[in-house]
Amino acid sequence: MFRLVGSVADALHRECYVVGGYVRDLLLERGSKDIDFVSVGNGIELARAVARRIGRKAHLSVFKTYGTAQVKTREWELEFVGARRESYSRDSRNPVVEDGTLAEDMRRRDFTINAMAIQVNSAHFGELLDPFDGVGDLERRIIRTPLDPDITFSDDPLRMMRAVRFATQLGLDLHPSTAEAIGRNAQRIGIITHERIADELMKIMRSPRPSCGFALLDECGLLPLIFPELTALKGVDTSHGRGHKDNFLHTLQVLDNVASCSENEWLRWAALLHDIGKPATKRWDPQQGWTFHNHNFIGEKMVPKIFSRLRLPMSEHMKYVKKLVGLHMRPIALVESFVTDSAVRRLLFEAGDDIDDLMVLCKADITSKNQEKVQRFRDNFDLVKRKLVDIEEKDRVRNFQPPIDGQAVMDTFGLPPSPPVGLIKDAIKDAILDGDIHNNYAEAYGLMLSRAAALGYEPVHKGQLCHTTIDTWLGAVTLACCTSGIVLVTLGDAREQVERAARQLRLVTCEAVPPLLAECARQLQAYLAGELREFSLPLCLHGTEFQHAAWQVLQGIAYGHTITYGEQAARLGRTTAARAVAQANRQNPLCIIVPCHRVVAADGTPGGYRLGTDVKCRLLDLERSHNTQPTQEDGQQQKDN
Repeated sequence: MFRLVGSVADALHRECYVVGGYVRDLLLERGSKDIDFVSVGNGIELARAVARRIGRKAHLSVFKTYGTAQVKTREWELEFVGARRESYSRDSRNPVVEDGTLAEDMRRRDFTINAMAIQVNSAHFGELLDPFDGVGDLERRIIRTPLDPDITFSDDPLRMMRAVRFATQLGLDLHPSTAEAIGRNAQRIGIITHERIADELMKIMRSPRPSCGFALLDECGLLPLIFPELTALKGVDTSHGRGHKDNFLHTLQVLDNVASCSENEWLRWAALLHDIGKPATKRWDPQQGWTFHNHNFIGEKMVPKIFSRLRLPMSEHMKYVKKLVGLHMRPIALVESFVTDSAVRRLLFEAGDDIDDLMVLCKADITSKNQEKVQRFRDNFDLVKRKLVDIEEKDRVRNFQPPIDGQAVMDTFGLPPSPPVGLIKDAIKDAILDGDIHNNYAEAYGLMLSRAAALGYEPVHKGQLCHTTIDTWLGAVTLACCTSGIVLVTLGDAREQVERAARQLRLVTCEAVPPLLAECARQLQAYLAGELREFSLPLCLHGTEFQHAAWQVLQGIAYGHTITYGEQAARLGRTTAARAVAQANRQNPLCIIVPCHRVVAADGTPGGYRLGTDVKCRLLDLERSHNTQPTQEDGQQQKDN
């Protein structure tokens, strides 16, 4: 590419040089695909000629306002500009630009390591121009300005941020004259837009050791001006001979701990801000010493304001950082106390998919000079992580949604959006997270009824047997429910059976679809599509005591398994009652949901079934085709449901 651009420049009788960051990175053996070219003469004209030479693979963009042009290929991004000189006014970093010589162009650059050029014209191809000893400064690993640093930084105060950023990215030191000049000109940063400052902060954050950048910003006097919340973390207060750790230094250590194991820049922001609420919550307690109670919640509230002021994205990234700041004490609290399943469930629920990042942050937050203490915390922390894995595998509460939502609560009790709806929803969520009920519809429904009753609310359809008919691949299926649970699931338009069930339960029939019936229809369709292995619905079984006992046995047969009538009778403790069991099964009003199709004759042939043996065979075939080696847990889950 150098040869190609050089030959085009020769044809135009133009001097042309590769300049700036590409030359620096070339000497540092850092790869780059962006090349800046300076032409002594019109840079746009040279860019057009280069694009023509490359042909179809080149895309040309011209920016006349800035006197620049860009040529993009699959491999390269080439920037072209004419050599220029600049002059600044006191109240702006935007210079007045005029055509200039290469020497004038080099003098206007920010740092010596960026003020080097390589000629690409054939007569002097590859010749390095280094008027300010940039190579020497790279070897000495220092950042220095080509001219008087006070003029450099006063003209364009953003260069102060760039000095810190380059030092952080490249592992260099600020030359004493550079650092002192930044201190003298720090107030000039006020004319720089927040967006440009945020851009430099993001580049610092992406560097291998971002703490170096924030430490340098503090040393040079820029940090109090652009990030006062971080400066407020500095220092140690002492009372009664007891002090707390310097939260600024602690924060920088946590930031580097996170950076050492994650390139997620927003996780790094969470590390930087995790203790931002400590200055506002610092208190002395005679018994406990220095305390920072609720600093995570205060910090969580500060995050949106900080992001807004710094013009960082107020999107999911901000919400992510806010969440981690608010939750960062939770795993630590679990480390310090007995780990309950309930506490772990709540943490999984609230952290959701960000739980792994939260654990990275919290492990990074374990800092102490006492290595025995650190090791003890880390061992306990590993225990918490194992507990998280175990609970997640068992309960699946990460990002879970309670089985009953606010709309179902409102529809069931005829309520408008109101606080009672939220109270009932929260009661269901909390009961699941506390392990008081399983995460299924049946138990959530029962709790909803009891909590609503305690608040003085009754279901809209109390005293009614609601029914509807849906279409399935089995044909029409009639569903009926009362407020206590599902009463009837059977084939056909079974109005007579609905009326009979209503009389037995002393209810009035009503053609309606309350939320419970809608959920029954949803689960049935999913079951018949092979997408659901077991039902989770409250059932309202009506029959004799023996029938109830027989139907209870049916709920313990794992998906895809079958037993004989004799085995069902044996489970009842009535080994000679196989015929009575078969009769009870045929009387089952819920013969699709309560799986009596899983009971067969001793020789394996289908036995009696209310919906007919052909339906029984189709349901068994469905289960066998979707079954994947049922386990003991399947049977236990069915019993739970």
